[in-house]
Amino acid sequence: MEIKRLFFGMQIGAPWPEELAPGRILLEEDRHMTIAFLGDVDLEKIQGMVSSFPNPSFDLGIAGIFDRPLFLPDRTPRVAAWHVQFLEQKEEFLQFQRDLVSWLNINEKGEFMPHVTIARSPFQISEWKNSFQKLPMYLKDIHLLESLGHSKYEIRWSFPILAPFEEIEHTADIAFRVRGKTLAQIYLHAELALSFHFPPFIRYFEEKEVRNHEEIVQALNGSIARADAEQGCPFKAVSFHGEIKEGEWEMIVDV
Repeated sequence: MEIKRLFFGMQIGAPWPEELAPGRILLEEDRHMTIAFLGDVDLEKIQGMVSSFPNPSFDLGIAGIFDRPLFLPDRTPRVAAWHVQFLEQKEEFLQFQRDLVSWLNINEKGEFMPHVTIARSPFQISEWKNSFQKLPMYLKDIHLLESLGHSKYEIRWSFPILAPFEEIEHTADIAFRVRGKTLAQIYLHAELALSFHFPPFIRYFEEKEVRNHEEIVQALNGSIARADAEQGCPFKAVSFHGEIKEGEWEMIVDV
């Protein structure tokens, strides 16, 4: 028997700020969303269970925004965290989280609060509140993680989830491989990709009905034009280059 402190968590993609308010800051690779905490349990037993892991209904990473800071627990905060606002598939994610807790036979107290720990005490709440800015993010791979202490973690098992986009090399421009099951999802994930290069772009996200590749490009360029007029924007335009094939689109951005 090998007793370890274990939990299931999801990997986070985000354009992390280079500077944060003072505190015991978690390294970027150690930031995650905890979705089920097991505590001190037999590692071999849990590893033996994963063959029946309750697979989620989603196989693409879920887009979201860090929309506000949290300080936990409420009465004596020891953790500075950022709350996650889902931009899609919220109910699918919450159902998966409930299925996971049920599969593990855990008695979870209270309602699940989607958040990512950024720092541990000591910290000044006022400094973290004043410095907070909304950021785009997404959830991807699911991991069984072992807590090693001092906010360090080791991956013990993984369930892969494709990222909603990835940056690819392109001469003189920015380019992304954008993924989605529907045109609406590709449009959202394209907005998300742009915001990773320019986080204020999240203010210009729009829900629009798009019927084809050309309308996606037109909608993105409309948002770029508004962002540039209001505050300046590093993008000139999204190119009409490429077609959407098998749920993927190579998005070229003129800069």
